[in-house]
Amino acid sequence: MGIDSKELKIDVVDIAFILKGRWKVIVVFALIFSILGFRKVSRAPILYSAQATLMIRSSGFDESKNLENMATLLEIAKSKTITQRVVQKYGLHISPGALAGGISIQPVRGTEFIKLSYTGTEPALTAAVANEVASEFIKRVEEILNRSNLKILEPAEVPRFPRGVNKIRIISMYLMVGLGIGIFLAVALELFNRRLRRSEEMERILGTEVIGVVPDLKKFYPKGSVKRDIFFDNDSLKEVRESIRLIRTNINFIDMKKNKVILFSSSIPKEGKTTIASNYALSEAIAGKKVIILDCDVKRPRLDKSYGVESKYGMADLLKGEISLKEVIKRDVRKNLDVIMGGKSEENTTELFLNYKMEDTIEELRKEYDLVVIDTPPLAVGTDGAIISKFVDGIVFIISYDQVHKAELEFSKKILETAKSRLYGLVINKVSNEGYAYGEYGYYSYNYSYYKNYYESGEGKNEKNVNNNGVIGIVASLLSRVGFRRGSKKS
Repeated sequence: MGIDSKELKIDVVDIAFILKGRWKVIVVFALIFSILGFRKVSRAPILYSAQATLMIRSSGFDESKNLENMATLLEIAKSKTITQRVVQKYGLHISPGALAGGISIQPVRGTEFIKLSYTGTEPALTAAVANEVASEFIKRVEEILNRSNLKILEPAEVPRFPRGVNKIRIISMYLMVGLGIGIFLAVALELFNRRLRRSEEMERILGTEVIGVVPDLKKFYPKGSVKRDIFFDNDSLKEVRESIRLIRTNINFIDMKKNKVILFSSSIPKEGKTTIASNYALSEAIAGKKVIILDCDVKRPRLDKSYGVESKYGMADLLKGEISLKEVIKRDVRKNLDVIMGGKSEENTTELFLNYKMEDTIEELRKEYDLVVIDTPPLAVGTDGAIISKFVDGIVFIISYDQVHKAELEFSKKILETAKSRLYGLVINKVSNEGYAYGEYGYYSYNYSYYKNYYESGEGKNEKNVNNNGVIGIVASLLSRVGFRRGSKKS
């Protein structure tokens, strides 16, 4: 089950899920820039445009040549010599440069005419400035180019109506800029997010493959609406049980031997390790195996809460020799399922598990039970799991989607390598339909939604469920089905 190096890149499907997951960022920037566009339009001054018509008197009129010279003529019309005179003559409260910004020259194609226009805020003054600029322009052309073939054919008239402003165009431009910035930031946030979201990268670091995916129940059920610890105890979660059954099936395919001992571990706390271990143990018990699960996370024992039972003694008491194995086992917590609780929380646990009694306990339980499941502390907070891994057949490693950093998983991998542990595979937990990059397992959330609908209302409401996923989610899901997969190869 080795994994070769993989090419990790963002493709069309990734981008679709990024936009879906980061839609709030995009909407915020779109709204901000739309508001700026509205303010720009509302505060824009009312402008009037007046234009004078000039004629170029020449024999053998050459349109192309005059067009080439149009840039030169425009520079002359905007020259400081002309604009400064006009500003002084009319006592304008703008700079010569600002006045030049309102001047434009356009040739009338196919004719000997030139349109010289000026745009300002006062109709009468705008016409006066346009005519004055035209007069000064003719004088400067005669001085600079030694040409006297220009004359005013029609002077500028006072405009009666303001120049139209394309408000929709301006607002649309601001909106597009906002959308562009929002999309750029959304993609940038994903690229700089060092929390693991790609199944390919998880597999590459651990050197094993995904054997199961569990959905993020918080995304599918309101807080407090269901008890999430044991899926098999709640009919509302019957569709989620399939994720546990898949893990069970894959583990049995990987290792067909009887009397297996399996350890569940993770990198950091609160990745759902205990929940998955508890449900896996119960699923095997329901299938008819005689199962026992051990709470070896004695720093923070939780199996008592998962199964809703209490026990005065636990693993710490057993390993310290204060109670016998038979006395510490909580029998028939569920049919075919026994439990050894963690007992009283212990701070210094490493010495307990280094004791020969841990290995002896596991071997004794292996003889009595078809399956021994061990829940251990996360590797980032202690080496207990690595110590115990020497006595088990395989490890199921839990990774919570978008929670663990790459460095944390690499650290866990080094610990497991040092202990020469055998990994059965990894389980991605808390997979959300807002995520995007969990490889070929990434569309589980959509399959889960269909499966959930199948249980709740049959086939009739699948279409409604698709609509609830959103347009971008649908597009991404469809793209995945027609072959837009990531460029990676497994050995």
